[in-house]
Amino acid sequence: MKTSKLYFILGLTAGCLSATAEEAVSVDFLDTDNFTDFAETRGIDSNAPARYINELSEFIVSRMDERLPPGFKAQVVITDVDMAGDFEPWRRGGFDDVRIVKDLYPPRINLSFRVVDADGNIVSEGDRKLRDLSFMFAARPYDSDTLRHEKKLLANWIRQEFPADALI
Repeated sequence: MKTSKLYFILGLTAGCLSATAEEAVSVDFLDTDNFTDFAETRGIDSNAPARYINELSEFIVSRMDERLPPGFKAQVVITDVDMAGDFEPWRRGGFDDVRIVKDLYPPRINLSFRVVDADGNIVSEGDRKLRDLSFMFAARPYDSDTLRHEKKLLANWIRQEFPADALI
């Protein structure tokens, strides 16, 4: 997306929430008010978007820290999150504010990333539109993590994009 490429040139801009500072991995959420599922909508309490941002940021940082060689730095900019499931307002009996998770509503995350080596040379960069159309096949009924599908999507991307020792 042009917005995310512009972000890398101009640096931190208004409307961007940064999750880390001066670490090997930084995660930023750009214009969260326009995210598919982080805007204040039915069924989401006002503190949920901040919790989601913190949880996803910590998850990305912990997973990417394991994959980056010493001295390398990575920047990930999340430009949209559409969580698995959706609200179905036509449901009755108090279920109009319950997120219904079914294969019709897969998790989606749009992001841009850049990895630089110790000398500041760009090793890898790009824009990605992550989708998991088969997310229901790996569903674990006793997993109560609200972001389990999104974390799995990110974990798969990190594993594929940054295989062990591939950046060296």
